Order: sequence, then C-alpha cells, then structure tokens
Amino acid sequence: MDSGRGLESVSFTSVAGTGSTSSGDETVVSRYGRRFPLTLAGWRMRDVLHNSDNSIIFLAENTAGVQSAIKRFKFAVARLDKGKVQRVLRQYLELCQPGCTGLVHLLDAGINDQAVYLVMEYVQGYTLKHYLAGANMPSLVLRMHWFGELLAGLGAVHEAGLLHRDLKTSNILIRENGHLVLLDFGLETCLLVESGFLGKDEIYGTPYYLSPERMMGDPSSQASDLYSLGVVLYELLTGEKPYDANSLEELLKKHALAPIPRLPEAVAAFQPLIDGLLAKFPENRLQSVETVVQMLQGIIQLCPDLQVSGTNWEVAR
Repeated sequence: MDSGRGLESVSFTSVAGTGSTSSGDETVVSRYGRRFPLTLAGWRMRDVLHNSDNSIIFLAENTAGVQSAIKRFKFAVARLDKGKVQRVLRQYLELCQPGCTGLVHLLDAGINDQAVYLVMEYVQGYTLKHYLAGANMPSLVLRMHWFGELLAGLGAVHEAGLLHRDLKTSNILIRENGHLVLLDFGLETCLLVESGFLGKDEIYGTPYYLSPERMMGDPSSQASDLYSLGVVLYELLTGEKPYDANSLEELLKKHALAPIPRLPEAVAAFQPLIDGLLAKFPENRLQSVETVVQMLQGIIQLCPDLQVSGTNWEVAR
C-alpha cells in the first residue's frame, strides 16, 4: 500500500522548487531534467511543480507563451505494452478535451525519451484540501456546488469506462474562477501495473479514502470510487474525515468495522447520502454517480437554503 507521507500522500500542487533556484550553477529544472530527460517539440521546461516516486511534473511554456503542466512518468518503458499504453492514452485524450466539465484538460500524451508523458493545462488555484483546512469554511452552498461539479467529472470518467482509483481532496483543484477540476484519474495506477511496479492485486492509494474491499485486495471498481467520493463528501460537509487514527492498522480497522459516523445536526439531511456511499459492502452502496445525483437532488429539494438559482446538479454528458 502506498501511504505517502504518514497517512496522507503528497498532492499534485506541491512545489519542489523554482527554475531559478540553483545548486552551484545548476537550476532545479536542469538537475531533474538530466535525471529524467524529456524533450517535446515546442515546449521548454521552466520549473518543477512536483516530484514523487513515480513521476515528475514540470511547468512548461511553448513558443506562444502558453504554459502547461507536463507530467513525466518514471516507469521503465521497456516493461510496458506500448500498444496498450497508447490505447489507454487515447481514451484519456478523448475524455479530457477542452470544454469537459470537472476534469483537467489533457492537451497531448504519448511516449518520448523512453518515458510516458502527459501535457496538461496548467491549472492555477488551490486544492480542495487547502480550502477545507482553512480557518473559515466556504459556505455550504459553495461546497455543494463543488460537489455537483465533482459528480460531473467522476460521472464522465465512469461513463467512459474508466475508474479514478485515487479520489481525494488533494487530487481536486479549485480554479481561480471558482470551478472545480479533478486530477489524476486512474492513469498512474494503470501504468504502475503495466510496468510491473505494482501487482494487479496490490493496493495503491491513500488510506483515508480506501474502501474496505480494496483494503482486502479486491480490484478497483465504480463502487470503490463511490466510497472515496463518500469520504470527500463527508469532508465537504464537516471539514473532517469520517475516520481518523494514529496508526495505519487502526485506520484500516475503522474503515472495515466502525459504524458510519453521524453528521452534525446542521447537515443531518445528508446522512442518507453518506450512508449510501460509505456502506461497508459494495453491493450495499449506491451503485452509480447518477444514483448519487438523484439522491442529492431530493435532499436539495428539502433544503431551501441550498436552492440557489443557476446551480447545476446534473451529471455532465
């Protein structure tokens, strides 16, 4: 199991350094660029946004001055079924077209310099985790609007026949215009398996968001994505995770055996939705994003304070 730093893994938006920071006469970009080379026509690496065990993300700029985030995976390409990887990349390119709701836009993807890469829009903003950890929680109306946009993004992923596999608040960004965008939807796990770094029955994800069946080694599914969605919803409603612990063993035990926590009175109307998403057994869980949307719409109808003109609770098609 990948548990990251402690019980929480590092988020996409962690900054490793700036292009101008030097070690002797060497910039951070050139140092990482030598270790993990990637040359793409028309793009120049300007900064390092994030570096992890499995990938590095560069801030790049093209000849027109447009910035992008380029993710270069560290997997050995020789181990990959290149045909399968190209098919998967095409699926994600078709899914993440500019204009898609709730998903980061994917501009290009492929294999170059013996590495798999993604060219993504550079999203400036903060993670949902950042907003929920602040001293002043955003209004419930805004939080539920974000949840509606999250449903649109996850619904699009599932309708494309794909899974997210690592849904969490640090994989969700809020754009500067206030709209939500979902990152890292399943591709990294797929590449980890294909490259042999991860067995098909191994667990990869953040323990706070893992469903009980995934902890037992069952494969990812829409149901396990929906469990993770339930954890995110609980955080949106309360600012806290449904289960917390001082050790990994204790945390996993709570996910598997502890009762589903009760919501505070102020947001108790959402309890049926939490119960449906955090059910211990996948067969007892809400079965699709559309089912979640339908239940959410019913709750909104009972909460006049949340009936804001212009709020869209529909799943994007």
